[in-house]
Parts: sequence; C-alpha cells; structure tokens
Amino acid sequence: MGKFVFIRNKYPALPGAYIMRDSSSKVLYVGKAKSLRSRLSSYFSSPKDTKTTALISKAASIDFVLAKDEGEALILEQNLIKNYLPRYNILLKDAKHYSYLAVTSEKFPRLLTARKNSSGEFRIKGKRFFGPYTEGSKREVSARFLRKLFRIRVCKTLPKKECLQYHLGNCDAPCTGRVSEEEYLANVDSLISFLEGKRGTSSPIFSSLKKRMEAASESMDFELAASLRDQMDALKIIFAKQGVERLGRLDEDYLWFERVGDTLYVQKLRSIHGIISGSEKLSAKINSQEEPEIAFCMQHYEALPDRVYSNLPSSAMRKLNSAFSSPSNNAAPLASPPDTGSPHPSSDEGQSPSHSSSKEVFRKPPKSKSRILALAQGSLVRGEIAPSVLELKEVLGLSSNPVVIETFDISTLFGESSVGSMVRFSNAKPDKSNYRKFIIRETSGQDDFAMMGEVVRRRYSSLLKDGEPLPDLILIDGGLGQLHSAMSTLSSIGVSPPIISLAKREEEIYTSSSTKPIKLPKSNSALKLLQMCRDEAHRFAISFHRQRRGKKGKS
Repeated sequence: MGKFVFIRNKYPALPGAYIMRDSSSKVLYVGKAKSLRSRLSSYFSSPKDTKTTALISKAASIDFVLAKDEGEALILEQNLIKNYLPRYNILLKDAKHYSYLAVTSEKFPRLLTARKNSSGEFRIKGKRFFGPYTEGSKREVSARFLRKLFRIRVCKTLPKKECLQYHLGNCDAPCTGRVSEEEYLANVDSLISFLEGKRGTSSPIFSSLKKRMEAASESMDFELAASLRDQMDALKIIFAKQGVERLGRLDEDYLWFERVGDTLYVQKLRSIHGIISGSEKLSAKINSQEEPEIAFCMQHYEALPDRVYSNLPSSAMRKLNSAFSSPSNNAAPLASPPDTGSPHPSSDEGQSPSHSSSKEVFRKPPKSKSRILALAQGSLVRGEIAPSVLELKEVLGLSSNPVVIETFDISTLFGESSVGSMVRFSNAKPDKSNYRKFIIRETSGQDDFAMMGEVVRRRYSSLLKDGEPLPDLILIDGGLGQLHSAMSTLSSIGVSPPIISLAKREEEIYTSSSTKPIKLPKSNSALKLLQMCRDEAHRFAISFHRQRRGKKGKS
C-alpha cells in the first residue's frame, strides 16, 4: 500500500475533511466523511479499483480537518478542492475551455469572450459575465453577431477617427461622439437584458427598443429610428428560430445526471425569467469514494438560481440544500429582478424569490416541470449512451438504462477443474479491468446450477462488503434453471438487481418476471449486445478453464 502506514485509531469517528499528500507534500486527493475513521479505514480494508489503488500507493500522509456536521464537511471539502485542484478529485472536464460572455466595465463597454484560469478566476475584468457555454455550443447568437446587433464597439482603445466598423454600420462610433454616452449605454443595457433572457415581443428589450424608435421618429432622427427597427426585426427572427417557451418567472436549472463507466455526464437546461435560454452538456471523471453528483453541484455553482430541478435522490438534495444554505458557503440564490408585466406563478411552481427559502433550491420537479427535466434526459442519453443500451432498456421494460452489464458463465468438463467467469460491459463496450475469474470451490460434480449460484453469491457478497454499486443488469449464460439459481442466490443475500438469462440454442431471453421467453429479430441491436456479452463471458471462461486444466496436467 505504498509508504504510508495507516493507524486507524489516529483518526476520530467524527465528521470532517481529509487531505492525502504524496512524499513531497503535494495534495493528491481531498475527501469528506461523516466518520473520518470509517471512511479512511475503507481505503485500506479491501482491494479497490485501479484509480484508488494508484492513489493509496502514492499517499505518504493523510491530514484531516474536523467539521461540526456532514454538511459543513461537504463545504470544507469543496473549498479545499477549489484551492488545491487535486489530481484524483472530480474536476469538471476541460473546465478551462468553457467560455463566458463578458460585458466590460469600461466607459464604453465591450462584449468579449472570457475564460477562467486554473484558479477559477476570469482572465479579464468585466462588469457582467454570462455562461458558461461549451466549445462549439449551438447557440443561435454569437458574440460577433451581438456586437453588430447592439452596435457594441470592438476596438481595444478608442481611435481618434471612425474605423471600418462604423462605415459598415456595425458600430455607432462613440470614439468620435457620433453617439452620446447615454445612447451607447442604452444599447449596452439592451444587450445585457438580452443575455439575461428577457426575450419575447412583450419583454423589456422590445419595449425599450420600440420606445427609442418612436422617440427617434418624433425627433426626425430617421437614421436612428431605422437602425432600431432593424435590431427589432433581427431579434424577431432569432426568437422565431428558437421557438422559446415561457415557463414562469423564476430562474431555474434542470439537471439530468447519468453515470457511464467512470464518467459522470450532466445535461443542463437553463430557464431564465421563464424562457429556456441555454443548454449545456458537461462531464467529469468520478472516483468510487465520492458522491459525484453532489461534488459536481458544489463545484459548478458559485451562485444558485432560484430553483434546481434534477433526478437526484432526496437524500442528495437535502445535503445540497443544507450545504448551500450554510453561512460558511459563499454561494447564494440569485434574486430575480421585478417583472410587473408577468403574472404571478401558481403555487405549483413556487413562490417568488423574495419569499423562497434557499434551503429548498434543489427540488424534485412538480408535474408542470417534469417534462422539461425529461427533455434534459433525452438530450443527454441520445448523445452519450449507446443506442443498443437504449434499445435494451425498452425491450426489457427497465426503469433505467442498463449501462453496466455483468455477465456470468460456467466452464467445466465432467465436473473437473470447474471455473466461472464474469465480464463487465460499460456502455456496450468491454470493461476488461473489471473482469473476474472464479475457481469453483463449494460445488462438486456436474452441477451447473449450483456453480452459477456460487459465483453470483461470491461476486455480489464482495461488492456489498466493499460498498460498491451493483450493475444495472445481470446476464446469465443459460436458460431458466441457471436464471432461477442466480435469482435465489441474490435473494439470499438481500439484493434484487435486474437479471435475465440468454439461452444459446434459440437465443431466447428469460426474465425474472415471466417464464415465457422474449424472442427478438436477429438484427435487433439489443439482442446483438446481449450476444456480445454472453460470447465474451464464454470466451473468458473457456480460456481460464483451459489454463487450469493445463496446470493440472503438468502437476
């Protein structure tokens, strides 16, 4: 286990955060625990995955900081992660590549693209920041278009005479006084309103542009009036393309989380002032010791919207609400500006921000919002989860996608040198680091059913002992007999994950809920995935069996 010698009693059975360092005192990993003693003991009590094993092998010391409760430990953990950026912690994938739009704080502000540095600080000084947006994001407006639309200057320093952008009609030349500071800042305010999501023909941005256009016409400034009219027409085209939909007054995020192997995928839809105005797909590498969804939220949000709807379990949302409502946490809900032109939301959609409690920011969506969360789910799974996995979910009627499938097979020759195999597929691809071999020890003779029961019990008893998650689906190579043996074994150890079997001769699928098999066309992608899993488990078992027989023949 490396240079570090773990002494269990050195660590208290109290909540807190712990810091693992290497021999040069560089921080490798930061974690939190309800009981530091129990959590740290788990690292050294049994074999772990490759990543955790590598972490422990490099650890030379483990320090800790006590907290008053688990919620404070969570905040402490995230603050330490942001400070140290440890190699083995969950970090937003390519976080430095996420871009923001920044309105600068200059006398005549500019609109720039901004990114954060490795310390999480913006590289430029700005008055307002909007985002983040992913690289290649399919937003219908770009910084370049917005500059033209709102006539925002692009020059780094104000020139002494009008530049080409003025002559092209893209800038009003505040540098030479062609437009007053007041008029220029009115354009900037319209830009900010647009980026805040105040869209639609009755929104403040249209009202403002219309009033300015009418005033310009009355004063016979027809050039300005025409310019403002063109801006309104361009905005109407954008809105028609987007097909935006009003949802209510609150600023809301919709998060759908999905684990695929060692990666956490997050689809985020943002509703600002009742309009779906953004969609982002994020990802992060996860560690088996972490609660990755909670860690993601703690790192992602520096300031909260009024509501965050997600598919997280209630226990996770309680932790997040507690953590973000703590005075020691810097994040706070964003207050929505008054919107007297919009009706008050119904009780089903929550109170206005001034009457809401930050403790209830993370919620399950009400019925009126659940389809928006379903949109987030659909956007994510279509992009990241293999089509054969999605098809298998539909065929079997599962409640979640069978991303992780573990398949079992037995290989024996008249009851001699009997072995079992387990192969794991993650998102329709072999995950060979998680393959397992079993020497049959408890079953004698030619009893395939008992052998199958033995390897299934040994596999999942071990997972339960180590606190590891069960697979999304278990596949047994065989018919009803093998399936029932495995089901009985799982029941005896108190677990009931989805389980099926695939019979070789007719390629029939048996489920735990019916004795009638499911027959799929040969071309069906779900069947092909199951066959691939079954054949790989068979190959792995045969190879190990031959190896065992070869050793026995030499002895």
